[in-house]
Amino acid sequence: MPWWQIQELMLTTAGILVVLIPVTGLTLRFAIKPFLKDIAGARAGRQVQPGVRDAEQDSRLGRIENQLDSLETSVRQLTEVVQFDRQLKSPQREPGQQGEK
Repeated sequence: MPWWQIQELMLTTAGILVVLIPVTGLTLRFAIKPFLKDIAGARAGRQVQPGVRDAEQDSRLGRIENQLDSLETSVRQLTEVVQFDRQLKSPQREPGQQGEK
């Protein structure tokens, strides 16, 4: 490719960018910025204050606490069953008998 074709290509690209960059900036300013501002406002409006809970959240929290209590009871019972099973499976020794060395 001769140098004058490269020069024409660079001048054409520079001319297009001179128009395209301001158009892109104006598009961002007038089209996208208000859209993002609306999204941010919707998110801020949807957030609840940290200390405020409604009845639905309270009932859900109560159900979760009940499930946690139930799980703790189940785990405690399973632990007791496993310990009992280990005691049954372990070899029992007579009171006067000592283990071999």
